[in-house]
Amino acid sequence: MVLLLVAAAGVVSQALRLTADRQRKVPAGQPVTVTVSSGQSSVEIGRTLTDAGVVDSVGRFRSAAAERGLDGLLKPGTYQLVTGMDVDAVLEVLAKGPSTGVPFTIPEGYTVAQIVDKIAATRQFSKAELKKALESKRLIAPYRPKKVTSLEGMLFPDTYAIEPDDTAVSVLQDMLDQLGVVMARYEHLSPPLKLSTYQLLIVASMIEREAKVAADRPKVATVIYNRLRDGHRLQVDATVEYAVGHRRLSPRDLQSGSPYNTYRFAGLPPTPIAAPGEASIRAALQPAPGNWRYYVLISKEGEHAFTDSYEEFQQLKAEAKAKGLL
Repeated sequence: MVLLLVAAAGVVSQALRLTADRQRKVPAGQPVTVTVSSGQSSVEIGRTLTDAGVVDSVGRFRSAAAERGLDGLLKPGTYQLVTGMDVDAVLEVLAKGPSTGVPFTIPEGYTVAQIVDKIAATRQFSKAELKKALESKRLIAPYRPKKVTSLEGMLFPDTYAIEPDDTAVSVLQDMLDQLGVVMARYEHLSPPLKLSTYQLLIVASMIEREAKVAADRPKVATVIYNRLRDGHRLQVDATVEYAVGHRRLSPRDLQSGSPYNTYRFAGLPPTPIAAPGEASIRAALQPAPGNWRYYVLISKEGEHAFTDSYEEFQQLKAEAKAKGLL
């Protein structure tokens, strides 16, 4: 009877651990460094991954490793992973072993031109090779409409590694594939206003360039959607900056005939204006509740004030100019 009680207690303890694993919530998409030591079991590795927030359950990781015949075959080393990864994706990485490639990191909000410069800086490919690769018909970009040729906003910002057998095309494809991985996390959500996924990425790119603090992202999304719904021109500075190629816009810049000038033309710009990160994509999918139609920078830290009153908007602008913020 004592043995039975001990056994039962063990089962309950294990169940509670698994439940705790599943319930532990960590923001997805955060880069983390994980080290797997030689001789570690899949349970020990799973515990390390769970503690880092890479997977949500030791038990699920162990079971998946056993089902795929990878128990005992996961390679030791130091890995650059992200939180909230799919268990199968993690197993695939650990089965291959640590990357020996040349790393590069694309920050959120980079344009295609900046991404080309960043990759070319690794000296693995020339700018000419990368520009040619951008036009390759071998690239698979499922969210891009047929008539669009640009990859703006679709090369997901993250850390990558260029392996010895990589080509310029395969590196760009890795970035397109990573966008698909991120979007798959939100496939249960529908874009507001019945927008297409591509249009959602356009909105996310504007959020990425406009919002300077995390709390503002879903509010900027709300302003964009409210103005679209009401048929108002978006008047987003970042789209004009993209069109004219510089910041500190002049009155003349605001009269640009570019289709990216949302001061002159209603609706969304024709393409994204930068590569949005996951936080901006999430904000575009989950805008904050509110009636705001305007926002103004109010601090050097990048915070914005939001309002649905044009009069208050003008007052906030005047105060921002007096502080030297605009």
